[in-house]
Amino acid sequence: MTRIKKLGHVVLYVRDAMASADWYADILGMDIVISSPHIPAAFLSFNDRDHDLALFGIGDRRSVGGHDFNHVSFEIDGDLDDLRAFHTRLLDRSVRITGVVDHGISYGIYFFDPDGHQLEVFYQRIQPDSAAKRAFAEMGILATPISLDDMVDDQGN
Repeated sequence: MTRIKKLGHVVLYVRDAMASADWYADILGMDIVISSPHIPAAFLSFNDRDHDLALFGIGDRRSVGGHDFNHVSFEIDGDLDDLRAFHTRLLDRSVRITGVVDHGISYGIYFFDPDGHQLEVFYQRIQPDSAAKRAFAEMGILATPISLDDMVDDQGN
């Protein structure tokens, strides 16, 4: 059986593709690869990929086909201090944060984009491999609220 390696990209319906693209560029540091006000759509990337996120403007309609989702998650490139700095960045930009949680194998910050899509930026405490899968299975599904000060990395920092 063919195995999926990782999330390829996410496509979101938004009110204003151009405004949302600017928000994702500002808040998450994404590059706008290509956009068109005529379609309207924008494609954004974190690194060398052609796109990690696509945004399609649909005006005031909430969804297409009645489908919605819980959240989209992005792994932070850095350490716990970088996650804390990202939290400060969200606060500085008045982004609505819904929670900071301990998932056992990771810490996540949940927040909303301008269209009400819930996003998570997380710090992976146990690196993704078979040990992380075992730890996750043993810990169960955790989403325990935690303060930034109570977070520790795998070295106890």
